[in-house]
Amino acid sequence: MPVKDKQGKKPRAKAAAGASATGKRATAAAPAKVGRPKKVPGAAGRPPRLSRKMVLDKAMELLQQGPVEDFTMARVAASLDTVSMALYNYFPSRQALLAAVADHICMRFKMPPRKRNQTWQDTLRQWLWTFKKHSDDYPIILKVMGIDGKSSPGWLRITLTVSRTLYELGFRDRELALHSWMFCSMAIALVFNEREGSIFRSPMSLTDIDHLNPDEQDFLIMLRRPHSELRSEEVLELGFSQMIANIERELDKLAAPVPVSSG
Repeated sequence: MPVKDKQGKKPRAKAAAGASATGKRATAAAPAKVGRPKKVPGAAGRPPRLSRKMVLDKAMELLQQGPVEDFTMARVAASLDTVSMALYNYFPSRQALLAAVADHICMRFKMPPRKRNQTWQDTLRQWLWTFKKHSDDYPIILKVMGIDGKSSPGWLRITLTVSRTLYELGFRDRELALHSWMFCSMAIALVFNEREGSIFRSPMSLTDIDHLNPDEQDFLIMLRRPHSELRSEEVLELGFSQMIANIERELDKLAAPVPVSSG
């Protein structure tokens, strides 16, 4: 018969209390689980595995920093913390890497969807403005559209819109080659000159005007304010309109009757 204490309560079982205490000590003594340390971005370790995309991205980055003449496989490899031979697993030569950069850029050129009953003038104007935007997105396109006298396949595809439009207008053979070449060349010159040379319309460009004759200075000062107010959009629009107008004049020549020799 269990013995009651003076207050009439039964004492708690010591065995149970002892087991509980033992369990707590065992729990406290159990070693904590240690998980894997989290990777810290930029921490020292093995470099990331080299890939074709990594090489291509680094090549484009280096081409933005300097002229294509300074571009070498060794520079690309050094920038990727690897050796030149590792790059040849992806590109057999410097020329092959440059051609891949050109195709990577040029293949992203997309003309807007053609509208119903769209005129050839609208098609060429769309091409010009699309080329302008593409060159803004990829400024190195001028450096890689042709390498060692060979046109990039991507660049050739870009120019097809111009050549095919002129072909549909009736240009053939030498005239087609001449006017396609001139149209694309003028587009390149105008777009890149405006992007790189528009700064020369600022008042600062006349800093050394005192080296000219007084009458020459007066004339240029007269033009300084209008020059500084010119916007690239209006310069390009005028240039593009003149290029299209030139094609219209050449079309009139094609349509003109050939004079018959009296002899």
